[in-house]
Order: sequence, then C-alpha cells, then structure tokens
Amino acid sequence: MSNSFQEEIASMKDWLVEIRRTIHMHPELMFEEVETAKLVSAWLEKFGLEVKTGWAKTGVVGLLPGGKKGKTVAIRADMDALPLEEATQLPYASKIKGKMHACGHDAHVTILLGVAKFFSSIREQVKGNIKWIFQPAEEGGGGGRVMVEEGVLENPKVDAIFGAHVFPDLPMGKVGIHEREGLAATDRFRIKILGKGGHGAYPHLSKDPILAAGHLITQIHSIVSRNINPLDRAVLSIGKVNGGTAFNIIPDEVELWGTVRSLSPRVRERLKVRLEQTTQGVARSFDMDYQYEFEDGYPALINDPPMSHLVAAACAQGIGKENVEFINPSMGGEDFAYYLQKVPGSFFRLGCRNEKKGIIHSFHSSLFNIDEDVLPFGVEMFVRIIDQYLELKLI
Repeated sequence: MSNSFQEEIASMKDWLVEIRRTIHMHPELMFEEVETAKLVSAWLEKFGLEVKTGWAKTGVVGLLPGGKKGKTVAIRADMDALPLEEATQLPYASKIKGKMHACGHDAHVTILLGVAKFFSSIREQVKGNIKWIFQPAEEGGGGGRVMVEEGVLENPKVDAIFGAHVFPDLPMGKVGIHEREGLAATDRFRIKILGKGGHGAYPHLSKDPILAAGHLITQIHSIVSRNINPLDRAVLSIGKVNGGTAFNIIPDEVELWGTVRSLSPRVRERLKVRLEQTTQGVARSFDMDYQYEFEDGYPALINDPPMSHLVAAACAQGIGKENVEFINPSMGGEDFAYYLQKVPGSFFRLGCRNEKKGIIHSFHSSLFNIDEDVLPFGVEMFVRIIDQYLELKLI
C-alpha cells in the first residue's frame, strides 16, 4: 500500500482512541447496546453509508456500494460488554458499575468505524460492495445467529466475510490466523442424580446421590481421554456441583453443571452421546434415576482455508511474513461461527499485548486492556484484506 494510504490511517489514531475510550467508559451488556448503536449509526451516516438499524434489537448494518460492480465483502464487530467490575483505575475506565469492556469489543467497533472512514473517502475506487455488521450479544446471547436469521448476509448477498479479535497472547504488531478450525463449539450440560435422602448416620436406608455424583465425576472426566481420538481436540469440564443442606443429611439429589468443547460435529455428537451413556450407567449402578439436559451452544468456528491464506498474504504485505503466523485453535467460543456456516471467510487475531506498558492481562479479566496502537493497526489490516479480496489494487 502506498505511503499516503498508510499515513491516512495513521492520522486517524487520535480519533480512533477517542471513540474507543468513549465506548469503553459506557459499556452495555448483550441486547442493551442502545447508545453504542447510536454512536455507530451516527458515524456511518456521516460517512455516507446506507445504514439500517434494529437488527437483532440493537444491531447496525452499513453498506457502501462501490463505484464499480463486483463482489460483496462483509466485516463484523461485536458491541457488547461483560457483567464485570473494572479494576484498571484508568482515566477512561468504565463509568457503569458492574459492567466492563473486558474482551475488546470496544476496539472491534472502533476499528470497523475506521475502515468505514477510510473507504468512504475513496468510494469510487471500490469495485463491488462493502458491508459493515455491528452485532449485539456475542457474549453468550448469540447475536450473530439472530443477525444471520434476519438476513444480514443478503441484499446484497455476501460473498465473503472477515472478522477479527484483539488477542492479548500476541504482541502488538502481529497477526494470528486460524487456518481452518478456530474456536470450539460451546455446549453445556446439566445432570441431576435422583437418590433418596436420609440421616447421615443411617446411609443404608438412603440412596446417596453424593456418592453417585462422585463416581460420575471421575467417569465423566475419562470420556475425553478414553473415548475421543487423541488427535481430536475436546474438553469436558464440570464447573458446578450442587447438593445437600447439612453435614449430617444425605440429600435427595445432586446437580452437576458443565461445559463441553469440540472442534468438529462428529466429536461434538460423540461427546453428547457418551455423556448421557455414562450418566445412565452410573445412576443404574447405584439404583438411582437421573435427569440429563444437553444444550447446544455456539457451533465450532471453521474458517475457509483459502480465505485464511488470503488474510495471511494481505497482512504480510504490510507487516512482513515474520509478523503473521498460523496459530492453534482455541477451545473458547465465538458466534462469528454462524456467519461462516453460510459464507466463506476467516476470523483472525490482532496482537494487543505490550509488556512494557503493563498490558498483559487476559480476556474477561477486570484488569484487561489493550495497546491502543492496535486500533490503526487493525484498520490497516482490514483495509488490506478488503483490497485483496475485491481486487481493488490500491496497494
């Protein structure tokens, strides 16, 4: 890309920082992103984009029809914050008690607004269409699924989609790319062991669900190690055990809550089946009943490999191959997966770690922060990707 384009993006930094800090100070939880949506809409309209609001309650979509016919590319940002009390003590820390942008969504929104500002100034050079998707409720609410169901990938039909997430495991200035599998399916389960309560001094007159639950916990944790191919990635974790009221009372029931993570439909289904089979077997062995609930979460995020290589090539042109790396999948979840089920695309990572500045904390930490140099950096990476995909030859 010519120096003038890079200079134009670099000159946005103060503006980008101001927007990001404004959003950061006023976090909104899933499906409550009213003020964030107003901010986004106002800037998109100022840039002359075609703007539609009300998607998935608070989502915003902007469209820039280019000066020439061509393909349609979409880029997406998530807008919601987390129910977390911020502890950074920064001058632009959250002003809303118990709410915080602890996952970088404020940065994602800001970066996409920067991309809109850039392309709106060269509209006539755009061949095809660029669609901006600002969605609510990524943090467990499935806003991406709702947006897709409401037709966000149509009119005009999207040919490819790209999304990014700031990434505290990578240093500022580096890009990480998942070639194919990116993030896991995020399913959850609830198991209730139904026994018969009684006095702790007379266990033979009861059916102890705590004893059964103890056996079940160890059995559940053998499913991945003994039923799943070691070359397949899977995680099964119990996060909550609930049962009993006193030290000398055997309860009637015990509940187990947990999460199941997988990267392929085949493994996902295998885990679901084996989890219930194991529960049934343990319950029967203790002469008890059980209840089993399995709730599908986000599907696994599967990138299109050619699109991932396009991202790698486009980014490398700006920052060098040494700063672009293909990284392993994460067992976290991401509802960008719903878009990738419909159209080819790629979800990548923007390094935002800076140990010299003390920016070292992970996602969902009350101390999470980003190196704000990632804002113009992210704008440039998206511009390069769009340029390469639409064959604009601005570079």
